[in-house]
Amino acid sequence: MKKFRYFILVLAGVAAMMLGGCKDKEKYDESAFQDDLEPLSEDEVEAMDQNGDDEMAVADESDLEQLQDSENAAGSGDTDGSASSDAADSQSEKKLDENGTYIDKDEVAQYIYEYGHVPSNLTAADYDNADSMLPVEEGVTYQQCSLDDAGKQKLIFTQDAKRIYYTDDDGQSFDEIY
Repeated sequence: MKKFRYFILVLAGVAAMMLGGCKDKEKYDESAFQDDLEPLSEDEVEAMDQNGDDEMAVADESDLEQLQDSENAAGSGDTDGSASSDAADSQSEKKLDENGTYIDKDEVAQYIYEYGHVPSNLTAADYDNADSMLPVEEGVTYQQCSLDDAGKQKLIFTQDAKRIYYTDDDGQSFDEIY
């Protein structure tokens, strides 16, 4: 009978410790991370709005510095906020000079999209799409221009220049740019 009493006392002690521990845990859970929460700054909210893909994105410090630099360069005299949105838009899609020469894939793709032909420093050639890696549509033809001496990096584009694809493995895979 003594062993049974000891067993009950030990069991009661363990239960009391468990219940006491849970109570403390509830207090901790209620206040967890309260000090870590901070509202987003206006620059962070604006950067998310410019993202436009309806997903939240976190802008790191370098992104915010670039945004602030472009705002300052666009005209710090504007106080209504329109300069900041115009500066960000012009930075991401600035109009390229039609007489300019370009080799960066994004700039060349933008140039082709804007003007319908490759810059003067590049040469366009027909692309036959024999393996049908790109969409096959009646009346749609493709042209290509090489961005490197080896001919592995290419931009492939439709005759209307509204669909532009990039490959860096000589046509084994493509990324759609426009």
